[in-house]
Formats: sequence, structure tokens, C-alpha cells
Amino acid sequence: MPQLWTEKYRPKKVAEVVGNQDSVKTFIEWMKSWEMGKPSKKAALLYGPAGVGKTSLVLAYGREYGYDVIEVNASDWRNEEKMKSIVGESSQYASLDGYSRKIILVDEVDGIAGREDAGGILALRKIISETRVPIVMVANNPWDQKLASIREQSLIIEFKRLSKTALIKRLREICEKEGINVSDELLSKLAERSEGDLRSAVMDLQAVAAGKNTLTEKDLEVLGERNRVREIFEALRYIFYAKSIRGARAAIEGLELEPKTIYTWVLDNAPTQITDLDELAEAFDLLARADIYFARIEKLQMWRLMKYAIPLMTGGVAVARRTPPKGFQKFTFPHKIRLLQQYKNEREIRQSIAMKIASKLHLSKYKASKDVLPYIGFLISRTYGSKPRITEYFEFTIEEVEYLNKIYGRVEEEKTEIKDVKVEKPVKHSRRKSR
Repeated sequence: MPQLWTEKYRPKKVAEVVGNQDSVKTFIEWMKSWEMGKPSKKAALLYGPAGVGKTSLVLAYGREYGYDVIEVNASDWRNEEKMKSIVGESSQYASLDGYSRKIILVDEVDGIAGREDAGGILALRKIISETRVPIVMVANNPWDQKLASIREQSLIIEFKRLSKTALIKRLREICEKEGINVSDELLSKLAERSEGDLRSAVMDLQAVAAGKNTLTEKDLEVLGERNRVREIFEALRYIFYAKSIRGARAAIEGLELEPKTIYTWVLDNAPTQITDLDELAEAFDLLARADIYFARIEKLQMWRLMKYAIPLMTGGVAVARRTPPKGFQKFTFPHKIRLLQQYKNEREIRQSIAMKIASKLHLSKYKASKDVLPYIGFLISRTYGSKPRITEYFEFTIEEVEYLNKIYGRVEEEKTEIKDVKVEKPVKHSRRKSR
């Protein structure tokens, strides 16, 4: 699979950052004040929705003007000791890899505003007051009350959703570089779907353009409506084909699924996406380690261990896969989740039936389900096809009647089959005495 376009076309210069020009200008002026040794604020807080260029701006500025950008994910370093050792030391010393200047980029700073921060906010506040290098913090929602002290120390720069016109222009530039013929109308629809999120727009464009030189309206049908299943397929593609741990981890940002559920998707699809056996063994080893962390989190409620589980199941798998599969390998729906969904639907129907029985007969739902429901199911399954009075009395829906017939009608069929089986008795041969 080709390189991910979100990384391939990430801005390399500040001028390439799309939209929010006033915010970009404010950031540049703040950085220039640092270079002159007179910053109005020692930290800047960039906030706004995902995919609008906050992180890209910082990375592009560092690359263009010779800064070593040290990225730190704040949600991984919630306690005071870690915050001091990682961010604090970086804020006091020059880089060792040839750069004379540094920018500390603290992503997801709103992630340390929970109950588990254990001094992380206070430590970060002290680091900002003592820093000798620019500290840039990125957040989606910076208005949590616990971040109030940090906001006072920072230059607040808002980033808004990108306009439809800006998105279309950027998508058009990418299509021209990739040699893809596409109409403005189709790009307009892609821009509308993204809702101001450039990253989502570029991901959608790459999804529909795979292996094509010309795009039509029909190609957009593969995207369907934006939903959780389509989004998890999209995230899996980025996890398995990411070029870096950061890129793989970013694939699940904003995904409305529990990490354990995402883990199940990755686990089930790994054998088809990683064809080399040694690489697959390495990926399974990393997934096994992630599963151990999930078990400890669930048993001990130690949610801070999530910072180890997520990188293992995303970035670890991406790094383990070094050999691309031969041809396109589609992603599949995990068997476990499919079964759980099926059982969940059946449980909901059964609970609805039990509640109706309990209400009519003045019983508890437990007693109605355990003692009465089987008899009701038997009676309905014997009269299926007509509309018995018992169905009307309990006000069962068609779906509930079909469920009872399916479960208890099948039981009767199995009993009948057992009765119809003829067991041949062994023939007793009498021994005749020879005369």
C-alpha cells in the first residue's frame, strides 16, 4: 500500500498550512518574540477541533526554521514525576542532535485534566514559568477548570474548522500531484463529508482513489454514510500501514469505540494483513502484551496502564509489519463482536418479553423469565401462523413472536427428531442343542 497521504502531504513549510491564517500569523509573531528574547508568554495554547492543522503548524515551523520539535503526549504523562523528567529536562537544555533550538510540543494537554493528574498540572505550570525554550500545547477543549492556571500563563490561539473552499483547494492540489482526474463537484462532496476536518477529507480521498486515475460519483459509494464500522475500517488501514508509531496511534484519535473493542478488530485482522510469519509472530507477541495490560486495567482499575496498551496494539503492530501483503487484503468484521451483537439483540428481545409477562401477571422480571416465559413460548410456537389470544393479551410484537417460535419451536423439533429415531434392538439368537 502506498504511503499515507496525511503524512505524505503534511505541510513542510508554514505557508503550506491550510486555513486559519490569522491564527498562523499570531503563532509566528509569538515565535519571533522568543527569537528576540522577549516572549510575552512562555507558552502557547493552540486549541480547536481535530484535523485543522494545529500540530502540523508547529512541525512545519520547526522544520522550516531549524527547530528540533520534541513531541510529548500529555495524556501519557499525568503525574508530576514523569512531567518533570520528560518535559522539565527538555525545557532546560539544548538538543544533542545538531539543532541549537527546540520547541516542546505537548499534545492533548486536556488529557491531564482528569482525576488521575496527580500533580501533572502543577508540574507543567512550574515548567512553563522556568522554561528556556518555547512550549506549545495543543488541545481540543482547553476550557476545563483544572487548566485555568495554565491558560493564564499561555498565549491562547484558536483554530476553527476549515472552510469548504480551503478543503477543496487542498484536495485539488493533492489530486494534481497524484495524477487523478476529478470534478470540483466530487471534491465538494468530500469536503462536505469532512465537516471542516482536513485529515478526514484526505483520508477519504485516498480511500476512494486507490488504484484509480479518474474518480466518479460512483466511487464515493464505497464510503457510505459516516458510521462506526466505516471509521474502524479506516483506522485499521492506518494502523497496519502507518510508517511510524505516532502515525499508527493517531489513527484511533476521535474513534468512538472502546480501546478493548479496537484491540479485537486489530487482533482478528492481523493474520490477513501481516503475511510474513515472523512478522505476524512479532505482532501477536505485542498484542499479547497489550492484552495483559487490558486485563490488569479491568481487574485493578489501573487506567494509567492504558498508555502502554494503546501504543502496543497500534504502533507496535505497525512497526512489526515490514513486508506488504500481495495485493489488497480486505478487513473483516471480528467473529467475536458479531456473535456478541447477535446475542445482545436476542437478549434485548427476551428482556422485553419478560417485562411484558411480568407486568401482566404481576411477577418479578426474573421469575417471569425463568418460570413463565418457557411455557408462553411453547404455547405460541404450537400455534404459530395464526394469531392466538395469548399474543394479543401480552401485546407481543411480530419480532417477539418470531423469537419465541424460533427458540421453542426448535426445541420441539429436536424432541420430535429424537422420538422418530428408531433404535434397533439386538436380535437374540437361541442356541439349539444338537441332537
